[in-house]
Amino acid sequence: MAQESRKPSCLVIGAGGVGVITTYSLFNAGLSEVSLVVRSDYEHVTKHGYSIDSCDYGTIANWRPHGVFKTAEDASTSGHFFDYVVVTVKNIPDGPKSGAVHEIVRPVVESNHQLDASRITCIVLIQNGLDIEKELLEHFDQHSYNLVLLSGVQLIGSTKNGPGNVVQKGQDRLSVGPFDATDLTATECAKKFVKLYSNEGHNIVEIESDVKHSRWRKLLYNAVVNPTTALAQLDATRCLKFSKDKTSTENCIWRPGMYEIIAIAASEGVIIDPKEMDFFLDFTRRILYKPSMCIDYEKGQLMELEVILGNPLKVANRNGVPAPTLTILYHLMTILQGKIKESKGLLHFDEEKMDTTSDLE
Repeated sequence: MAQESRKPSCLVIGAGGVGVITTYSLFNAGLSEVSLVVRSDYEHVTKHGYSIDSCDYGTIANWRPHGVFKTAEDASTSGHFFDYVVVTVKNIPDGPKSGAVHEIVRPVVESNHQLDASRITCIVLIQNGLDIEKELLEHFDQHSYNLVLLSGVQLIGSTKNGPGNVVQKGQDRLSVGPFDATDLTATECAKKFVKLYSNEGHNIVEIESDVKHSRWRKLLYNAVVNPTTALAQLDATRCLKFSKDKTSTENCIWRPGMYEIIAIAASEGVIIDPKEMDFFLDFTRRILYKPSMCIDYEKGQLMELEVILGNPLKVANRNGVPAPTLTILYHLMTILQGKIKESKGLLHFDEEKMDTTSDLE
């Protein structure tokens, strides 16, 4: 009976703008014990908490979740079983291997297994892009670890502006569902997570029965608007308004790229209504916001290039779908990603040999 009355325990890994609002939403709902892995801001947050300016929740000062850990390893040695491991870190398969999602979550998955192998560990990937679950499936046997994988597709305008400071400009809309629609256990876990996350009158949370559709749909925005802002180093609204006749960005880059996403998705049996493009374009007109790739580039951090652009282009190539706009964006972004890798010492350019070597190979 005591076991049934226990609140579920959630661990959020990733304390950027999205991760902090995700953690606060779980905390504010009051139905779970919520901990957050905070790396760079750990000292600040443990002393002063977070300062949040949120369109969903208002102004919040000196807030901390129930638990704060500096690393996932620290969380794994805390003696806590985490029912939900919510991953909001960037997914960058072309980055250092230590930053791979399976390596990040491994300590917690292993500690959960040792604490109670009979209990379900549910990993919720609130991350951008396609095929992000495949990495975990390659490195963990779901049956052995009693592991469930959920997709979280989030539409939100939230940015970390400084140590412990987060500004949220766009309402949090989260859809949650199993990557495997036939997995009934995962479906039940998704329904429970929606209840844990729902804050009526503040955020919008729903069960997603078709995860593939929701992930392709979000690419309408992420595959074109996100890289354009990084390349231009401007917020999305300025990218629109600074273009030729204030229309060329939309008509010559974004809409063509969006139509390519729709065509690639259709080649996989995923049908997206072209009217969905207007939803995302309207967002860029109404809200002054720098998407994640732009923010990452400004901070000198690697961007989610492969999961957002690389993976859909792999599908396009496999299925014979032309994607000239997305291809140009991808290759320009590859150069920009290389610039970041060089600045971080991950890529080396020999000016005498005029060639590069990589520490990632």
